[in-house]
Amino acid sequence: MTNLKIIAVGEYLWDYLPNGKKIGGAAANFCYHAKSAGAQAILVSAVGNDDNGRELLNQLNILGIPHDVQTSTHYETGKVMVELDAAGKPTYNIINPVAWDDVQLTESLQKLLKDDIVAIYFGSLIQRNKNNHQLLKTIVTSLPSNIKIIVDINLRQNHYTNEILRFSLEHTHILKLNDEELPVIADLLNIKADPNVLYDYLHKNYQLELLIYTCGSEGSYLISENEQDYCPAEKITPIDTVGAGDSFMATASILYLKGRKLKEINAKANHIAAYVCTQSGPMPLMPEEMVKDL
Repeated sequence: MTNLKIIAVGEYLWDYLPNGKKIGGAAANFCYHAKSAGAQAILVSAVGNDDNGRELLNQLNILGIPHDVQTSTHYETGKVMVELDAAGKPTYNIINPVAWDDVQLTESLQKLLKDDIVAIYFGSLIQRNKNNHQLLKTIVTSLPSNIKIIVDINLRQNHYTNEILRFSLEHTHILKLNDEELPVIADLLNIKADPNVLYDYLHKNYQLELLIYTCGSEGSYLISENEQDYCPAEKITPIDTVGAGDSFMATASILYLKGRKLKEINAKANHIAAYVCTQSGPMPLMPEEMVKDL
């Protein structure tokens, strides 16, 4: 498949890192790295009517990320305060509520949903407040059956509920979660905390096609109906790991939609994520040689 067009509904915000603020948010990070992988991912989010919001909109134009970012009349632009431990692993303080909690089903968004898209992406965090959870339920239940749904179970603090998780799991075709999130999901479904068991459960009962399971420095697993692959993590010295999972998911999802084999997908996604870990912030400038064969 070529010219893949995806709608990414989710967070767009400022990450306040120890060395300054960086543009971020899972959906924005996904769009940035999907673009590197040769897809057109359109960011759907909201910013506030403030300087931070206007600066974020300008950054999208500079990066060439297509978008339908609304301006919230109720909330300020999203902020996340990020602390890093000695290994560069982040702890997040995610301000709530903010503009990206206030995405509306506008005429322009409805038009986008009727466009020639192949997939829609969202995570659990974007659904933390009732407005967006209902928005995604409305969108998902109205999609044609050929549209793939990509979900990131990005559990953050207390910004999720069992209802949000169940909705996400029941509708996803491509699912990403990590080794810290698997036990939570397994407990919810009353199954063993094993990626193969999770895949079998969601594939049998719902519509899961691909499970992306990341384990940080222990590597990553990809599981589909007919293939499985494990890839060890590259040995690196990280600066910070903010956005690494988003870069992995974007790369893996796009290559899967292109029909690549899991072994190739896993290796390339690992390589991209490892590089992101060696840079500051989730959207570093990607070397041309790294993305030219995606």
